Amino acid sequence: MGRKFPGLKRVLRIEKPVRDQVKDDVAAEIRFHIQSRVEELVAGGRSHDEARRQACREFGDSPEALQALKSESTRTVRHTRRRELLDRLEQDVRYGWRTLRGSPGFAATTILTLALAIGANTAIFSVVRAVILRPLPYPEPDRLVAVWEHEPGGNPRNNVTDGSYLDWRDGSTRFQELGAFSWEYDMALAGDGPPVQLSVIGMTADAFRALGLPPKLGRSFSEEEMVPGGARTVVISHGLWQRRFGGDPEVVGKTIRLDDIDRMVIGVMGPEFAFPTPDVDLWGPLQLTEADRENRRAHRWRVIGRLKPGAQIEQAQAELSAIASRLATEYPEWMEGWDVNVQPYRSDLTAQVRTLMWLLLGVVAVVLLIACANIANLLLARAVGREREVAVRGALGAGRTRLIRQFLTESALIAVLGGAIGFALATAGIDLFVALAPDDIPLLEDTRIDFSVFGFASLAILASTVLFGLIPAVRATGVDFRSTLASGLDRSSGGVPHARLRSSLLVSQVALTLMLLIGAGLLVRSFIELERVDYGYEPERLLAVQMNLPTSRYGDMAAHARFYEPLIERVEALPGVQSVVGTSEPPVIGYGMTWSFAIESKPREGLKTLEDDVQTHAVTPGYFQTLGIPVRAGRAFQLADRDDAPLVAVINESLAQQHWPGSAPNRAIGERIAFQDRNGPWIEIVGVVGDVRQRGSAREPAPAIYLPWSQRQWAWMSWMTLLVRLERELAGSPLSLTRPIEAAMWELDDQVPIQRVGEVSEFYAESTARRRFAMNLLGAFAGLALLLGVVGIYGVLSYTVAQRRHEIGIRMALGAGQRSVATSVVGQGLRLACLGVAIGVVGALALTRLLQSLLYEVGATDLLTFVALPLGLLAVAALAAYRAGRVPAGPPRLAHRAHDGAACGLGAAG
Repeated sequence: MGRKFPGLKRVLRIEKPVRDQVKDDVAAEIRFHIQSRVEELVAGGRSHDEARRQACREFGDSPEALQALKSESTRTVRHTRRRELLDRLEQDVRYGWRTLRGSPGFAATTILTLALAIGANTAIFSVVRAVILRPLPYPEPDRLVAVWEHEPGGNPRNNVTDGSYLDWRDGSTRFQELGAFSWEYDMALAGDGPPVQLSVIGMTADAFRALGLPPKLGRSFSEEEMVPGGARTVVISHGLWQRRFGGDPEVVGKTIRLDDIDRMVIGVMGPEFAFPTPDVDLWGPLQLTEADRENRRAHRWRVIGRLKPGAQIEQAQAELSAIASRLATEYPEWMEGWDVNVQPYRSDLTAQVRTLMWLLLGVVAVVLLIACANIANLLLARAVGREREVAVRGALGAGRTRLIRQFLTESALIAVLGGAIGFALATAGIDLFVALAPDDIPLLEDTRIDFSVFGFASLAILASTVLFGLIPAVRATGVDFRSTLASGLDRSSGGVPHARLRSSLLVSQVALTLMLLIGAGLLVRSFIELERVDYGYEPERLLAVQMNLPTSRYGDMAAHARFYEPLIERVEALPGVQSVVGTSEPPVIGYGMTWSFAIESKPREGLKTLEDDVQTHAVTPGYFQTLGIPVRAGRAFQLADRDDAPLVAVINESLAQQHWPGSAPNRAIGERIAFQDRNGPWIEIVGVVGDVRQRGSAREPAPAIYLPWSQRQWAWMSWMTLLVRLERELAGSPLSLTRPIEAAMWELDDQVPIQRVGEVSEFYAESTARRRFAMNLLGAFAGLALLLGVVGIYGVLSYTVAQRRHEIGIRMALGAGQRSVATSVVGQGLRLACLGVAIGVVGALALTRLLQSLLYEVGATDLLTFVALPLGLLAVAALAAYRAGRVPAGPPRLAHRAHDGAACGLGAAG
């Protein structure tokens, strides 16, 4: 370069490192003073050697003086270097700010693009941290495990029987504590005014000890309270303590009335204790005896354990599996084939949402990559327009490192401004995310902005600066200063390397955008399939009202009938009500009770004499007619099917086909079944009805048995859900009937609250809430990616048109029309888009398999999605390319305006 441009070499030579410059200056100053003193001494009659020794002594040639001189020199160098760096940084920031202010359109576009991307990443990361990454609020949470029974060939997370839990607790050596707890149930809290429904969990004392968090006030359960007949006590949540008792510290020891039974409050948990869910109001003692050890049939408990220090999950799994094998030998009829499943409690708690969380974090990371690629393309376009500026500064002595630092400073300004706005958007976006998220995402209430989230945002800003700033900076400063200065003011070509780099970035944008679009498309297709499912009945205009009678005052079936039968009559008489029926298992929100049974005409051989468990419903007469469930064979229940009449049952088509395959539904009519064992009582099947999606939209119909409410065999079943079919002409919301129904209840008993009320169609919507949530979020991010991709295509092609302005002007002067020019540009854009689409399809084939758990009736490689969306993206790319190729007619000077716009990142206006 020096031979080509010798003047430049001389100019560059004056720039030396700051440290060396200062050291040389100090050394020269010392030499000057020593030499002057030597000359004075020689003039006074001293010899030259003697004069030099004297001058050195006067200037401190002792080790102490030399060290002091060296330290002072070092401090001066460091201070000067820091001052120089700060001055240069201030210069870079001022210059970068002036540059951005000079291109407001470019600055607004890049900053807003980056703000949206960083804001989305920060918000989603804060959610992922709360749900998956942040430690649970218990001492040594890594030692907490969940223990399930593994059903033979079926559910690996099945509830645990009394006997299995007691045998595990007594026979294991790897656990410090092993406790059981129940599913949530409701109890009515009496007091001043109407009763309040509370969510309750039954827990053993071992479970409280396993969690390791002591109450904020009072104590947890003692072993004496774990046996039947022990003191009736409860531990209340921090939320209930605040709401109901105003945070009264004297609440411990007070008595409250739950379901007509007095219970003493012995403890108040802290606000961080939200076990197993945040909506639990209180915990009661789960009382088990040695007699319960014989229960090997009713799987009704969940189990949590704390491993001993040093114990591993694999060791606990092996130990409990050995106990399960022994139990299978002792109780082959009930335990044969059953195993144990031990999982880390954190993983078990988030098992259903972990894929969704990582998927969302990956999606927003892709959006950030697309945004960075887009901004990098815009910066490359601007860099070509600033080649002469770079060449002039280089010719005046600025080194390449200095120039790269200047460009990175401008990129950092964009990243910091975009990151600051994005962080503010994330703070607001978190609240919106939590409000829109489905209720079944655990630990979501812990989402907040903390130091880790701030650190993530800072890291995203730093990464963005490097991702979109470094390559344009290196490219922009790698120009030949001499040829650039000699080319004149009209030079605007970035050369082949720039063009290839811009094309590569554009291809990557298209590929990443297509991957997001295909993922969103699969979820949309899945949701459409869910909306089309046949529920087996009509859930619209159907209101569900759940309630439960306290067993202290309603201890037998006759007492249940005295309350529910007149209640149904009163509700049916309300205006706007067409009919009312009752059931023990409402759709979607039911308890999911299942029972094993025997078929009289098909005795089973071997040790297992009963059929597998099936859903069992107790319903009132008119149930099938009110819901619109078709009767395929036989008859529905009648008013005459009461407790003193012959026992009858109705089964659904799935159960009929399972046990009488290949025959007409009426083949099951007249068959007899029995619950518990083959000793009866035997129940005659009098009807076969259509299948119903009882457990939600995405769950296939399961075999089911229906019993008349009056003939159910379980007197402890005191709950009922009223299903109220509303008139089509009902004015207002169906929920407007809640008050009249509640009033009808309280006319019969003002101490019985409503547990839950809602439209059945809304319950089905809740069952698909997680899928809908994922679809909406992924669709929104895919739409943002598509917008960025279109802007990228348009901007790059607009710049390409501007770069070819001389060629285009010559072609148009020779007779070429705008159509031929546009065709050329569209062809170039489509070639890049096709390459990006091809790469995106391959990437989508690999990554959409992560969506499989969120899909319904749609494969991860759905052909329609993988064909329609790439074609749609190509169409959008063609439109963007066509708009970019619409250059104004006229001499090349007019086309220069398009270059100016492209250099600002806005492209030609067309």
